[in-house]
Formats: sequence, structure tokens, C-alpha cells
Amino acid sequence: MPELFESMPKEFVSSTSFYDYKTPVTETLDKVRKQGAVVVLRDREYYGVVDDRSLFRNRTLKPLSFSKSFSVGKLARKLPVLDSETSLGMLIGYFHDFSAKALPYQEGNRITGVVKRSVVVSTILSLHMLSKAKVSDIMSSPVIGIDSKANIAQAMSTMSKNNIARLVVLDGRERLLGLLSLRDISDTLTKPQEKLPERKSYTFSPSNISVDSMMQSPVLTIEFDRQAEEAAKQLLEKHVSSLVVTRNSKPIGIVSVRDVIESAAATTAKTQSRVIVSGLDESTREYEQDLRDEINRMVSKIDRFEHTDVDYISVNVKRHRERNYEMHARLALRRRGVVFAHASGYSLESTLSALLASVYKRVRERKESFLSGRRHAERRYGEEEEEE
Repeated sequence: MPELFESMPKEFVSSTSFYDYKTPVTETLDKVRKQGAVVVLRDREYYGVVDDRSLFRNRTLKPLSFSKSFSVGKLARKLPVLDSETSLGMLIGYFHDFSAKALPYQEGNRITGVVKRSVVVSTILSLHMLSKAKVSDIMSSPVIGIDSKANIAQAMSTMSKNNIARLVVLDGRERLLGLLSLRDISDTLTKPQEKLPERKSYTFSPSNISVDSMMQSPVLTIEFDRQAEEAAKQLLEKHVSSLVVTRNSKPIGIVSVRDVIESAAATTAKTQSRVIVSGLDESTREYEQDLRDEINRMVSKIDRFEHTDVDYISVNVKRHRERNYEMHARLALRRRGVVFAHASGYSLESTLSALLASVYKRVRERKESFLSGRRHAERRYGEEEEEE
């Protein structure tokens, strides 16, 4: 795909606001929400980026509010800087590797703006990188739901336990009512008291707020057998980050902007290798080949399953101070869709082992589910023949 080697157009750059590291985060909230991301400087030098997800990225922040002494620099992430030499392929790769919503752009020695994630989705569509994929090929599944009458504290606990940022909201009959995201929660709970007077009440807390009062409804959906490009277009046109994937009106997954970018990144990389490893830093890059070897051994085991060929596997590594390592895996099967897994631990080796064990288990479960469904269909077909 020659276009991927072309330089990123300067028109991709959007203006943004700049803040000193010590600026109270309360003074930046409106700009972060309106612009999507702001750039943080320290001693007039680039320090990092704060986007609207930064407000809830650290889920241990309790309560979800910020005092005037909490500086915006504490939320900043040091992300790669783009420039006129950045190719379209590199652009997609950066957004995939760092799960960024915006990356800074530099002219000369000065940061002049940011490139937003929506531009990357537009690029993927213009290059037709998902033209052969269906929604079911790129969606995240299984979908995790919560009852509409549950409270926000329960929803946050479920998200944290499953390491996800969204829940589908269901009624007592398991019907889809809406979608609740961490951003929905953060947008409400981080509003200043003057904009949300009910926060002054002692009864206003996550455990006293029902899910249905904060969820997005009606929810945007797309059928599992639609083209992936259609989902990407809806995400752009509706200015949303995710769609609920349905089959016979029942939710079976979620397709997000992250899924679109990850699928495109895999498309550009898998021509060289079925194993894609991203997120390694200076301290872990020396172990990249060991990681690849271990992942390849697991892929070879899966390949031996009947009708279960692996298309590619993408593993993203993150390092955290409080829990050391976190890994996410996305394994695409040529005839069985996509399998997701995550794991965290105190060493690179143990975290990878736990991640691969989870992936292998989920592939086996999907295989058994497929075989069970096929045996059921064969029995029904046999019974119908006997009746004839």
C-alpha cells in the first residue's frame, strides 16, 4: 500500500490550548472537553498531553473530582511528537501503540497543535484499509452488561474488574436500553459544584446514582454482518467513540474507534509477521524477541486446532508504577472472529504467561461453542429428514 509511505498533510493539524505544568486542572477542564486534548509545558518545553480520557485514566482517583491544588501536569502523558516527516503508516502506528486520542505536532522546535484520532479514522477510510472486513471481524466481544437499576459504584467496579471502559445497559428482560462509559461518569462527577448543584448534597455519590440516569440512550447500534467501513463512517459522522454490535436485536459486542485503528495497524504489519508487539519501552525492548517466540509457540498450538487458523495476534505492553505490567491481546481467527484478553502482573514473564493462557482458553471455548452449535444443527437436520 504505497500511500502509507506518503507524508502526513499539514491540514491534519488542529489548534489546541497550552498550559503550564503547575496550572490547576480545574482551570483546564472546559478546554479539555471542548478540544479533546491540550498540551502541557514545563519550563516552556513540551511535557505531555492531557485528553478527556486523562480525567478517568487513573481509576483510583477517589472521589472523581480535583482540588485546586491538583496540577494538570500530574495527568499529562509524554506521547510521541509528529512532524512533517511523519508518514501515514507511522501516524496509524503511533495512535495504535499509544492508544492516544491526540498527538502533538511540531514545526521546527515548537509544538503548534495536535493531530486528533478522528483524522486517523478518516485516513483509514480513504485508504480502504478495512474494505474486506465485516463488523464481526473487528468488534470487541463478549459484551459485558449491567442492569439499568444498578448504581454507578457497581458499574465502576465492573469496569475495573474486567478492564473495560464501557458497559451495555440492560433491563430486567435483558433488552438493550443504553450504553455507559467511563467518560459519561467522569464528565458528570468532575463537573464543578456550581455547574452541578446536586453535588453539594451528601447523598450525591456513585453509590446513590443509578446507571439509567447517566447512560447514553438511545444507543447507536450496528448489525454484526455489516461492512467494517460502515461502522467507521458512523463513528465519524455521529462523533461517537463506539457502537453496540447486535445480532437479532441482541448485543453481542462493541466496535470502537480503538478497534478500527487496531485493525488497520494490524493490516499494515501482518504482511511481515503474524505477531505484532507494541508499547515496549527502553527497559523492555531487549526482550521483544523472547516475547515473540513465546507468542509464536502459543499461535502454533492454536493452528493445530481444526478450522482455527490464526490470521494475526497483536499484543500491547504497558508499564504501570502501581501494578508493574499490563498487557492486552487481540487475536484474529480467519473463520471465527476476534478473541480479546488482558492480564496484569509484577513481571513481564508472568504477565505474558497469564495473557497467553487467557487467549488460549478463549480460543478453545470459541471452538467448543462452534462445534456444539454445529452438532446441534446436524441433529436438527437429521430429525427433519426422518420426519420427511
